[in-house]
This record gives sequence, structure tokens and C-alpha cells, in this order.
Amino acid sequence: MMFRLSARGYVALVMPSPCPSNFSQFDSKNKVMEETVIKYRTKKPRLKNPIFIEGLSGVGDVGRLAAEYLIRKLHGKKLADVYSQFFAMPPLLIPGVKYEQGVAELLKDELFYDEKSNLIILTGYYQGYRPENYYKYADTLLDLCAEFSVSRIFTLGGYTTGRYLKNPGVYVIATSDELVEEMRRYGLKVGSSGNVFGITGVLLGLGKERGFEVICLLGETHGAYPDPKGAKVVLEKLVEIIGIELDLKEIKAESDKLDEEFERYMAERLKTERKKEEFSYIG
Repeated sequence: MMFRLSARGYVALVMPSPCPSNFSQFDSKNKVMEETVIKYRTKKPRLKNPIFIEGLSGVGDVGRLAAEYLIRKLHGKKLADVYSQFFAMPPLLIPGVKYEQGVAELLKDELFYDEKSNLIILTGYYQGYRPENYYKYADTLLDLCAEFSVSRIFTLGGYTTGRYLKNPGVYVIATSDELVEEMRRYGLKVGSSGNVFGITGVLLGLGKERGFEVICLLGETHGAYPDPKGAKVVLEKLVEIIGIELDLKEIKAESDKLDEEFERYMAERLKTERKKEEFSYIG
């Protein structure tokens, strides 16, 4: 197996041999996992300057919903699992395992790929809970991007509005003026100033320092619940930009259902308010 020592002093994984079943990134001597570990589940796929897409759980779950839909519709193949000492299940932020049908498994994010669309896609629920972990995680992902000679990186997430929008827009933040101007042609919004948090944001910053073209797409969302509507508008812009075909019927149906539920909620709320007004005139 091959390892590379980074400038930050931790060991970052390079691509495995064609026999990943014999490949392990866990320290068998000290029985301790490295801070961020990518464990490959297949040999290196044939991708030529692919696009890397990050869609982890965050505001409105927009990034994760978009990435998982993309993987499902493209029939993405498993590339690797990502483990970290700092992955923990919120809100307790205590390390542990998850289990299904009585079988335990470490918390992980997942990497998929699609040769036809020339994509590598990261999705999952976990980012970490310590500031330094975000940087080390992002740096490890950028090492992977370098190994695959990734042409562009897209990070997906939500833009909090605190209110329900029937027709949400998509904001763009990128690593250069030229990229921002290029993205304007797709009808994306450009904010005057602000912050992007988590891996979505750190990949932008570290990616810029390491010479990658990184584009962040943020779908407007209330922010208090998983939002397929925000994921849908992000996917619509993403597939237009990267030039692939994707069936969006299912996520559009989920978006329409959210509209129906909101309209039903507002109708009930209006009815309740009217009853309160009627009672206020009694006596």
C-alpha cells in the first residue's frame, strides 16, 4: 500500500493497488484509525479529468439530497468509504457506531463514481465536530481530487432564508472572478458578502489555495427541515452547467408535494386565525 506524508504531518492515502480487498488504512500496530481514512472498495476507475461533487448533510439537507438523487439516477458505483475519528451522530456528538439488522458499522461518508458522466460524488451525514477536522477532511478530499486529476469541484448546500419559498433560487460562490462571471450565465445569484460553513466552505478555501477550480451552489431553503425543493433547483443548475442529462421527475414530485403540504398548513393556520378573530368579538 502507498502513503504520502502531508505538510500538516498526517498520513494521507494515495490510490490503492488493483486489489483493494488486501488494502487497509487502519494502523494494525497501534489499533488506531488515522484522522481521516479513505478505504477504497474497487480498483481505480477509468475517469479522464472527472468532476468532483460534494453533497454532505447540512442546511436543509440540500447537498445530501441532491447528491444522493444524482447517484441513484446515474446508477453510481461505489468507489470508497470515508471514515474519521471525528465523525459523530448529532446532537450528542459522541463517537459510536450505527447498526442495521444487528450488524454494527463505523460512521462513514461514501464516494461513488459514474464513468459515463465522468463524475465522482461524495455524500453522507458526517463532517466532524472539531475545527481542525474540517481542514484535514477537506485536504484529504483534495488529495483524492489531485490523484484523479479532477478538472472542477462542485460543492452543494443550502442557503438559509428562514422562510418558505415557492420558487427558490440558487446562489453561487467560486474561487475566481472568472468562474463567478461564467456561472452568471446560468442565472445564478451572486451574494455581495457572507460565509459558507462546513466542508462545503472549507473545500472552497483550501481548493483555491491548492489551485483547483471550485464552484459552490447553494439552494435557497427555509433551513429548518430537509428540503427537496432546494435540492431540485440545485440539481437543475448543476446538470445544466456540467452538461449531463438527468431525470428530475421524482425530485420534482417531492418538491410539488412539499408545496401541497405547505399550502395545506397555511390554509389550516388561516382558518385558526379567523376563529380567533371571531371569538375576540364575543362578550
